[in-house]
Amino acid sequence: MEWKNILIASSAFGLYVICPRMSAMIVQQAKMKGLNLYAVIVLGALISIPLFVILSRITIRFGTGWAILFAAAGDVAAAALLGVIDLKTGVELAIITVFVYIGIRLAPVISGCIFQ
Repeated sequence: MEWKNILIASSAFGLYVICPRMSAMIVQQAKMKGLNLYAVIVLGALISIPLFVILSRITIRFGTGWAILFAAAGDVAAAALLGVIDLKTGVELAIITVFVYIGIRLAPVISGCIFQ
């Protein structure tokens, strides 16, 4: 029974990581560098495994706020690796980070008001 639950939860996790922004970045990166898109996806997925573990540990130990900051640092690192880090990119990443944090905090409050 446990394997069934793990498979279901893992499938849900796989669906959670579908992100239009992430997909667009991967496609653009592969195009710009003339790389095989599927090789980038597979290797990137393998590299992300320990990062997901670290992110989950940060969430459990320190809370969502710190996890969002860690993820934002990852966005900055990705932009730096791609050579697209500049003031505009930094401001955009900061805005996205703030909106994600606000959304995480407000979603339960708003849904609670709607379904009271």
